[in-house]
Amino acid sequence: MTQAMEWVEYRGAPLYDEDGNVIGSIEEFFVETDDGPPAWVVVVSEADSATRTYVPMRDARRAEDGQGLQVSVSGDTVRDAPGTQDGDDLSDEQERRLYEHYGQTYPDRQTSEESESETGSEKRKPGLLQRLLGRDSR
Repeated sequence: MTQAMEWVEYRGAPLYDEDGNVIGSIEEFFVETDDGPPAWVVVVSEADSATRTYVPMRDARRAEDGQGLQVSVSGDTVRDAPGTQDGDDLSDEQERRLYEHYGQTYPDRQTSEESESETGSEKRKPGLLQRLLGRDSR
C-alpha cells in the first residue's frame, strides 16, 4: 500500500497491536517526507476519545479481518507512548520523545557525513512530521 487513497480508507477502522488486540480507531496518518509512505498512524482509544496516540507504521499490514491495520508493537507500548489531546499537534520535543519511546532514531541524530550526503526533499528535518492529508479532508 503506497498510494494515499489506500491509507485514507482505513480512517475510522480499528488498529490492532502485534497480538491482534484492538488499540483504538485510526484517526489519521503522518509522513516524514512529502513523497514517502505513512510513517505514523494516530489512534484514538475508545476509553479516552480525547487522547491521540501516535504509533509507528513500520511493518504495518492489513489486519486478518480485512477491516483494519495491525502494527508490530504491543498495546502496552502504545498506551505508554507520549500523546496529544484532541486538536493539539506534537511539539518538536514531543516528537523527539515519541521516536525515543519506540526505539527509533530521531532524524537529527544523523552524523554530519550522512546529512551532507542527503539533498533536497530526501532530507528529513526534525519536527516536520506532516499529515498525509490535511485535517480538512476528513
